[in-house]
Amino acid sequence: MTLQEMVQKSDGLDSTVISEAEMELAVERKLEHEKADNADPESGEYLDEIYDIVDAVVPRTDDPTLPALTFRVIVLGLVFNVMLAGVNTLFMFRTNTFTLNPFVGVLIAYPLGIMMSWILPTAKFFGGLTLNPGKFNHKEHALIYVAASCGGNTAYALYNIVGQKYQLYQVGLQTVGCVFFAIVTQCFGYGLAGLCRRYLVRPAAMLWPGNLSTIALLNSLHEQNTASSDGKLRLSRFAFFWIAASAVFFYEWLPLFLMPVLTAVSILCYVAPKLPSLSAEQPAYAAKVMRGLGSASQGLGLLSFSFDWSVIGYQAPITTPLWALMNQFLGMWFMLYLVVPLVWVNNAFGKDFEIGTNPADGPNGTGTFPLVLALNTAALFDNNGTVVPSRSLVDKSTLTLKESLYESLQPMRITAYFAVEYLASFIVFGSALVHVGLWYGADIWRRFRTAMRDLDTSDVHAKMMDVYPDVPDLWYIILLAINLVVAIAVCQWGGFDLPWWGVILGLLLAVVSIIPIGTIQAISGQQIGLNVMSEFLIGLILPGRIAAVMAFKTLSYMSMYQGLLLVSDLKLGHYLKIPPRAMFTVQLVGTILASIVNVFVAFGIYESFGRTEKDVYVVPGDPTSGKAWKLQVDPPAGWWAANFNVFLNAGAIWGAIGPARFFGPGSPYSATLWGFLVGVIAPVIPYVMHKLQPNGYWHLVNIPIIAVFPAQVNSVRSDVIMPLIVGVIVNYYIKKYNHAWWKKYAYVMSAAADSGTAVAITVTFLIFTVNANYQITLPYSKVQYADVDGCAPDYFLTCAGNYNYGNLFGKTYDITQDEYCSSINFGGEAA
Repeated sequence: MTLQEMVQKSDGLDSTVISEAEMELAVERKLEHEKADNADPESGEYLDEIYDIVDAVVPRTDDPTLPALTFRVIVLGLVFNVMLAGVNTLFMFRTNTFTLNPFVGVLIAYPLGIMMSWILPTAKFFGGLTLNPGKFNHKEHALIYVAASCGGNTAYALYNIVGQKYQLYQVGLQTVGCVFFAIVTQCFGYGLAGLCRRYLVRPAAMLWPGNLSTIALLNSLHEQNTASSDGKLRLSRFAFFWIAASAVFFYEWLPLFLMPVLTAVSILCYVAPKLPSLSAEQPAYAAKVMRGLGSASQGLGLLSFSFDWSVIGYQAPITTPLWALMNQFLGMWFMLYLVVPLVWVNNAFGKDFEIGTNPADGPNGTGTFPLVLALNTAALFDNNGTVVPSRSLVDKSTLTLKESLYESLQPMRITAYFAVEYLASFIVFGSALVHVGLWYGADIWRRFRTAMRDLDTSDVHAKMMDVYPDVPDLWYIILLAINLVVAIAVCQWGGFDLPWWGVILGLLLAVVSIIPIGTIQAISGQQIGLNVMSEFLIGLILPGRIAAVMAFKTLSYMSMYQGLLLVSDLKLGHYLKIPPRAMFTVQLVGTILASIVNVFVAFGIYESFGRTEKDVYVVPGDPTSGKAWKLQVDPPAGWWAANFNVFLNAGAIWGAIGPARFFGPGSPYSATLWGFLVGVIAPVIPYVMHKLQPNGYWHLVNIPIIAVFPAQVNSVRSDVIMPLIVGVIVNYYIKKYNHAWWKKYAYVMSAAADSGTAVAITVTFLIFTVNANYQITLPYSKVQYADVDGCAPDYFLTCAGNYNYGNLFGKTYDITQDEYCSSINFGGEAA
């Protein structure tokens, strides 16, 4: 059965939202069908296959008279751009990151656009301009989506900015420099995207399958008939969205405020042996291992279940193809529940089981590691297993490594969990190249050769786009030149410590990679990231300079990543016949505006919590010690800024210390470099087995996806079971037994759950959390533990709960008034 027949068999696309998951699986099956039948490699057949896929969703018609960049687009596009930029920046600071999908903007903008077409005046002025050009159309809607997408993609540069300004206390880092750094890192790839559009956008062979679900959604909203073919599902998608989003909004108040235990129900912590009393120096081995495996907040989250969509939804279980989700979770379980525990209990890197056992960091000390172990943390440790704050290794006047301090602490150590994450990242890089080469190499080469031979004339959609004035290459060249000049100025003299040649090197790395990696992504749907390799490269060139390494990583990685994101939007405009200059304007304005919003919202969040006299990372001789930012050293529950801490510690590893020292010969972690070799060999096995057993399931074994291992160190790891359960229920059982319902509502349900959760998080944050002096919480109990999932010793849960609750509502906890905790001298080890 051909892909076209498969799509037609599913009751037609005219009344169906086809998810990205379904479309990517269809593309995968089509390519497998082609390989099995030994299809003729001539370019004409390949283009016919592409047209079969595209024609299922994209009509071969266009009305050039339809308005695109209208007043409605400007208003709604700016609103959703700013909204998503602000909300997703806020969510970056959560312990478990959550992202509001731009599809939410698509769904909400639809009735607003229609309403504006009803109420705005149609009068014309200034030579034909009007606030209301008529019916709200799909081109306007697509541009609103692009604006929302630019806002929803938060600036990666925030990790640099927050890390240097608030975590390294770089007081000389000026706001204007931060804003321009965010803008140039987001826009650098824009010039590259425009100059590559002839190779990555116009050719029919450049499919970009991820856009097809967006087009299907837009088609379904702008069609007349939205009922199912059997007439049973009469509730519109829009009505379903609001009902589901409202239900999720009210439900999320339970895990977010009333019953936080729903975030992580850790079974092993309920059945494991009790941790010993305060008098015991070390917990029993069995209790320590079981709670280390079972704790979602401090360990690996084995048999830990979450009933909080802000945790479950991050894995996108509904919109991700089930085969990809199963590959991903197979790899996650293998790494998390087999590799990490074996590494940990056997001290594979030397002292893994000893890290986190310092009493000063334990339940009766600072409380950093209440289980008397360290697994789920990105913290750095000295050779004795004592926590070493990243900022203590950096000379703030020069942003370079304090050599004498490092020499006294080396070899620096990280947890077994963090080390395995790096091992997995090395495997991913090699396996992605080999996997794509084996499975898609011939297709990519033939289609790329076809694209190069017939760039502008073979594609019917390209011919229709020729009606519209194109964006001159000069515009993109000027934009690229401006970004280069500003980037050099900001990085060299704006506090980011990257010399001018480092900026050019980062740009060159993006230039040489964007077309081959973009070709791979356009055809196979897989992108090979440059973040780890860019850190590796610049860390070897500029060892000891943390800010420079972090800046180079962001600049080079985001130039390619953001460039390909913009190329994908250009292909969306190509399919929907959006005038190129309108797309250029919306992308550029949306990206710049979102970058500005990102920076100021991040500043506002950090500074709204203020400073605190408590500093769990006291550094002798450090003038900022004892007056740290509260969000950094004493954050409220659920807002630990986990990803920012991981980024800073990665900067210390790759930048301050450098890869030669941390991963080189003689290092405890040199063995992780074998990951590159494993990555090269592992994908060959399922490929060879597929050739030997073509009717088996070996083609579904995807080593890069298995090895990705989204470790999310520092987050609550109760997200490793429930997302797969949700994915199986929705994308297997419901899809199989109630296919009509699945086709009409599944993708909308995902967007509704995201939307309801996002609003609930924002509202509860603004009411209960944002004011550091008057944060509100319920008393700590069996549904609200001090450590999220109740895995810590009972005395710690009691006294830490009393401490946290006693410091709320503008009060200060006085342990002398707490008879039980003062009697056991709680916190005495810290004195």
